[in-house]
Amino acid sequence: MSFSKFRLALYIFLFLSSFTAISQVTHTYRLGIYGASTLTWMPFDNDLYRGPARMGWGFGFLFNRFLNSKNAFAAGLDIGSLYHHITYPAYDSMIVGNPLINVRIKNDFQFFSFPFSYRMFWGEIGYYNPFVNFGFNLGFRRRQIVEYEPNYESFNRNINNGILFNLLIGVGTTYEIAESTDLFFEVLFNRSLLNNIKESAVPQLSGEQPRFSFITVKAGLLF
Repeated sequence: MSFSKFRLALYIFLFLSSFTAISQVTHTYRLGIYGASTLTWMPFDNDLYRGPARMGWGFGFLFNRFLNSKNAFAAGLDIGSLYHHITYPAYDSMIVGNPLINVRIKNDFQFFSFPFSYRMFWGEIGYYNPFVNFGFNLGFRRRQIVEYEPNYESFNRNINNGILFNLLIGVGTTYEIAESTDLFFEVLFNRSLLNNIKESAVPQLSGEQPRFSFITVKAGLLF
């Protein structure tokens, strides 16, 4: 390990140690890390365009600022992918006797985002502390991989708009495993407020409001 990497690791360790010490005294601030899984789909009104929901993965960091024992603001950094399918009918003159085919797009939308939400806790029930969560999420495209069927061509093409903005609402709970360390589990429903597919890239979806809906399941640790 180079000296610069060692120094960076030392700074991170000291930061987490000092943050944990503050948390032990006041429990006003909590820092967390988690893994996440997402199930993404596009709820089109027209059945011709619907594709199956697909799983994506990610991880992130969480910061809680408690106002009191039952209310808190939460902010974080998410890094992950939304993986979904789109289908639409298209004309292919190369296929004799079958001019109308269904084209399927497999879309791997990789992003980083900044969720911000308000949390209301039920109150401690033994080691558990359930909560509800609602807010918004602002994200940006990192990379995109698109695969077209029936040709199965896979390449990096930005068919999505570069900005992800969605409302979120969910429920979860923490579980105390030590005086200043909790496990937490959370399920969120997200609904995009912006069209996520460019009309210029997939003109067949013009007027269909191609917007992501996705469910995110998070599990991690709070310090």
